[in-house]
Amino acid sequence: MISYIFYFSLLNFMNGGHVWNFNSETIAEHKIQDAKFAESDVGYGLICNSKCMPLTIDSKESLPVEHFTISAWVSIEEPKRWGGIVGCVQDDDQVEYGWVLGYNETQFTFGLSTVGANDGDGLLTYLDSADYAYELGLWHHVVATYDGKILRLYVDGILSNETSEQSGNILYNESSEFVLGGYVDDNENHPHDGRLLMISIDSKVMNASEVEDMYEKRKELSDLDSWTDTTLDWKVEPYLNWPTTNEMSVSFETTVPTTAEVSCHSEDGVSRFSIDSTEKKRFHQFRLNNLEENQKYFYAVSATDSKGKTIDIQKLSFRTAPGENDSFTFVAIGDTQSQADVVKRVADLAYMHRPNLVVHAGDLVSTGTVKADWTGHFFPSMQPLIGRVPFMPVLGNHEQDAQHYYDYMDLPQPEMYYSFEFGNAEFFMIDGNRNLLEGSDQLEWLEGALDQSSATWKFAVLHQPPYTSDSDDYGDTYL
Repeated sequence: MISYIFYFSLLNFMNGGHVWNFNSETIAEHKIQDAKFAESDVGYGLICNSKCMPLTIDSKESLPVEHFTISAWVSIEEPKRWGGIVGCVQDDDQVEYGWVLGYNETQFTFGLSTVGANDGDGLLTYLDSADYAYELGLWHHVVATYDGKILRLYVDGILSNETSEQSGNILYNESSEFVLGGYVDDNENHPHDGRLLMISIDSKVMNASEVEDMYEKRKELSDLDSWTDTTLDWKVEPYLNWPTTNEMSVSFETTVPTTAEVSCHSEDGVSRFSIDSTEKKRFHQFRLNNLEENQKYFYAVSATDSKGKTIDIQKLSFRTAPGENDSFTFVAIGDTQSQADVVKRVADLAYMHRPNLVVHAGDLVSTGTVKADWTGHFFPSMQPLIGRVPFMPVLGNHEQDAQHYYDYMDLPQPEMYYSFEFGNAEFFMIDGNRNLLEGSDQLEWLEGALDQSSATWKFAVLHQPPYTSDSDDYGDTYL
């Protein structure tokens, strides 16, 4: 028996029971804000983004308990590590309940927690689509089936992967929300960016032949050209990390997949070179090397999409790290997590002093797992400073050790803590959220790094102080 069907189209489908029809006439009553639908020539579908998704469904009484077939026609525009299509999930540290049909940066995924794998507070297994990668902007039919013993994942009518790690009834958390168009739990909210046409949840377990038949009924969608409502632009403008006397990292992100090129030349124009990336992707990171100590360089960045359109930024500049006998200035900043307008004023004031280095003491963003906090708040508010002055950060508690931090930052290993030399100084970048007790990996690393350091000045940078006379910022701690 079909538990739920959700249609997203300009067309009118039947309504009744657990059938939801989201179209231009009914959209308002479902409280979807700023909803837009694609036209027939690209296969219809609701255009999803953070403005209209995710959507919470109050009715949870018919969610599957023993077995299911969950399917969706979906188009993905923005790859995400934790992409969600439909689910009722809780994945918070060791607390893992429910299920979610979703995707990662390249594959479709299905997460499931059941009685058979329960370790006391639930255990999720995430099954990916293995060799079956999705293509951006194209329609795909993705189906997950579970018969109480085996979880299977199909893409475009073909079995892509299966696992028997889960068994028995599904484990739910009462507080979990039943959502469409996003990956949502108590501490994460990742809206789907792409299109949705149809989602169905059925308590019947379909076999491979039935899944293939279901795909064949709308197979013409797969033959449509890739479509996106996003045009080429900078999502994150070029910024600098990890300066040494002869190297510098340049990173940036575009709104659509691109090839990219960075060209660089010394101030006198004698030294010139360029590096290109022929792989089409959104995020690009280049390591410029064979540079000279304490020298000014100019660089330019260009990115070209599949349609041949190019965007570029010309005449950016940076200075390599100073030598041991060179003077330098650096700016220390922290807690840029909120009030972007204030952060922008501080960053602009810092840039007026033309420092050689920016050191960030953590809490770069409000919520490290939310990509929009990085792309819409941190990076824009720190420009033009970080496009011309390299910055080196440490983790704060608000980063939540999120993958976005490691994806965006190019830092010495192991990245969560590290040290780097700059002139006659060495900076020890410490993660105050991780263990610093006797025998911990971080403390052993720190002691070894300090023993080996010959720098005149040694700076420790961390978000939370290991010792403090004031525990709550109000100056009322009694010793």
